[in-house]
Amino acid sequence: MNKKQITLLLLISVSICIAFVLPRVIEEPLFTIKENLIESNLPVPQLTPSQLAEKQKYRLASQELLAQIITTRDSLDSRGVTKWGESVFFESFKLIEIGDQLYLDTKYQQAMVSYNLALDRLRELEITAEATLEASIKSGLKSILQGEVYEAREHAQTAITIAPENLQATSLLKRSESLPEVLEHFQNATKHQDSGKLNLAERYYKLALELDDNFTPARTALKKVSKKIQGRDFQSLMSLGWDKLGKNQFQGARNAFLSARTLDESKISVDKALLQLETRQQHFEVTKKMELASKLESDEKWAEALHIYNDLILLDDTLVQPRVKKINALIRSDMDRQTNAVLASPLALANQKTYIEAKVLLDNLLGIADNGVNTPKLSGQIRDLEKLLERSQTATEVILQSDGQTEVTLLRVSKLGVFARKTVSLRPGKYSILGARTGFRDILIEFTVDIGSNNVPIDIRCSETI
Repeated sequence: MNKKQITLLLLISVSICIAFVLPRVIEEPLFTIKENLIESNLPVPQLTPSQLAEKQKYRLASQELLAQIITTRDSLDSRGVTKWGESVFFESFKLIEIGDQLYLDTKYQQAMVSYNLALDRLRELEITAEATLEASIKSGLKSILQGEVYEAREHAQTAITIAPENLQATSLLKRSESLPEVLEHFQNATKHQDSGKLNLAERYYKLALELDDNFTPARTALKKVSKKIQGRDFQSLMSLGWDKLGKNQFQGARNAFLSARTLDESKISVDKALLQLETRQQHFEVTKKMELASKLESDEKWAEALHIYNDLILLDDTLVQPRVKKINALIRSDMDRQTNAVLASPLALANQKTYIEAKVLLDNLLGIADNGVNTPKLSGQIRDLEKLLERSQTATEVILQSDGQTEVTLLRVSKLGVFARKTVSLRPGKYSILGARTGFRDILIEFTVDIGSNNVPIDIRCSETI
């Protein structure tokens, strides 16, 4: 215990004695003094009742002042006044000591003056405490920002001593305690940032802020380095996108551009890049599809080529080339369909109209061939159609057999009459032959004369009686 603390304890003890013990002691000595004065034959002034009452009043007032002094002193003591207001605090105790002496001398009114001065000093300290608290917090925050570890701790200790429950003081103390580690992370971050290691710098700035979220230098620096990282990553993604686009890797380019947009939606360069991507991809796809359609034309797969041209026109009706190519593909596709239909149903040529249409079709195919188109498929179609048309008009002998009693009629051709066996020449097609005999049920037979095949004899006779 140092000298000042011992002195303070002695002063407090004396004050307590004055406040609570001395009044009882003094009341009786008033008479003792009187007796002694009488015994010593000294002249003693006699106090009137009003004077005694006045002294009693000032004595009680002095005691009340002492009670206020003790309350204020204890409050200041709990706030560590000796650390921030020591001189004024001990000055107030000197005034209390003077007041105590005056009190002992029963000079209560004069004691009150000294006590009031002491109480004023203590109350000034209370006001000073608030100002000191505010100044300590302000200075502590400034020291933290300037990286002054020792000063920050001193200011924090002063603030927490004055107001242990104050949230700002508590926060300041916590921040001052973590400041060394915060500064270490901050310095590491700055070092990495200076060497271009932005991601490491960002990591250490975040570590500093995890310890002290209000450390403004780290927050400001983190914002800047994060923006640099964002800009770097944005440019990297844009470069990747353009590289992918140059290689016609459209999905990869799109992914890169869209990722860049997530980093900075305000960049119009992303929108321009995506627009160029769509234009280039469409041009690329049109070119590829036109190449495929051209190959299909070479293979005379006209229906498939036509389908591609239609798709391209639906995709962009301003495309000229697909529209031009579609005209020829449509004609050739239709001719292809007609040719295949005729070749698949040769007996249909028995119909004169169908035969004429097939002849026109053949002439059109020959016209195409005459224009320099000479593909295996076209040549084959012309050859097969010519042969089919020729054979469709070549009659074939058909043998008819009967019983010599049945009247036979080849419908839409001629009446053949009654016979046992007859040979007729018929062109390929479908026919109906009718047999009739009195007393017997008529009979109708339908048969087909195929192209280039031997026909089985046809037996027609009425054998079912009525």
